[in-house]
Amino acid sequence: MTASPESELADALRRGDERAFEQLYRLHSDGLFHLAERMLGNAADAADVLQETFVAVFRRIETWRGEGSLKSWLYQIAVRFALRAKRRRPITIDFEDEEHATPPAVHDPPPAEMDFRAAVDQEIQRLPTRARMVFVMHTVDGMTHPEIARVLEVDEGTSKSQLHYARSLLKRRLARYERELA
Repeated sequence: MTASPESELADALRRGDERAFEQLYRLHSDGLFHLAERMLGNAADAADVLQETFVAVFRRIETWRGEGSLKSWLYQIAVRFALRAKRRRPITIDFEDEEHATPPAVHDPPPAEMDFRAAVDQEIQRLPTRARMVFVMHTVDGMTHPEIARVLEVDEGTSKSQLHYARSLLKRRLARYERELA
C-alpha cells in the first residue's frame, strides 16, 4: 500500500525537509491568509496568524496523525490562532471627526459593481464568527462540510446549518443592492 501525498509530505516535514515546508506553504498559505483576513478584518493581523500557524506546524508536525486531511489540520490551527487574536484585540470604536474628515472626491463615483463587492466584503465581516468561518471555508476555500466539521470540531450538520444561516443573512442584507443594480 502506498502512502498518500499528504502522508509523504508530512513525513518529509518530520525529517526537516525545507523543500517540503516550502511546498506546504505554497499549497496552503493563500487560503489560510484569506481565511484569517476574513475572520479578523485586516491583512496585518491575518499575516501574523499565518506566520503563527506555520511556526506551529513546523514545531508540531509530529502531532498530525493523518486521521483527517493535512489541509484540515492546518485550517484548524489557523482558526485557533485567529480566534485568539480576535479575543486579544482591544475594542475600539471609530468615530469620524466630521470637522477633520476628508471631503469626498469630486470625480466620478466608482462603478456600482465595486460598491457591491465592497458591500459583500463588509457584510461577510459582519456575519457572526462561526457562520463567517464556515462561509469562507466552504465558499472561498472550497472545503467540504466534513473538512469544515473537523476544523471547527463540530458536527457536519452544524457546518451545513451555519452555511445556510450565513447565506440567508447575506441574501437579506444584500437584497437592497440587487434592486439598485437591476
